[in-house]
Amino acid sequence: MSGEPESPASGTTRTGKPRQNLPDASPPALPARQEQRERSSAARYAGVGLQFAITLLVGLAAGSWADRKFGTSYLVLVGVFGGAGAAFYSMYRQLMGNLERDESAKRAQQRAAGESSPREPRGPGGAE
Repeated sequence: MSGEPESPASGTTRTGKPRQNLPDASPPALPARQEQRERSSAARYAGVGLQFAITLLVGLAAGSWADRKFGTSYLVLVGVFGGAGAAFYSMYRQLMGNLERDESAKRAQQRAAGESSPREPRGPGGAE
């Protein structure tokens, strides 16, 4: 123990260079905001289709049950058309809500972009 640092056992010395050739910046781990928005809207629209199918099947099952209960043969059609009407109404409300949300988000984004851009000074009295 002479107090001197030991040399590396492998015979390599540090030169300040990394051992691996890695790119300077790796791609982000999370998807970009636009990609997240597209995935979110795709999931919403897939959910609308699934809800449509389930509502139609519930109407079919309810009509079939009512036919067996009352001994008729037309209530299954009433159930199917009632389920289809309810499904179309629900789909319309969801799609219009999604459209309104997307439009308000676009307007807010445009307002934010407009506020951050420099404005030209106006003439005296605020007139251009």
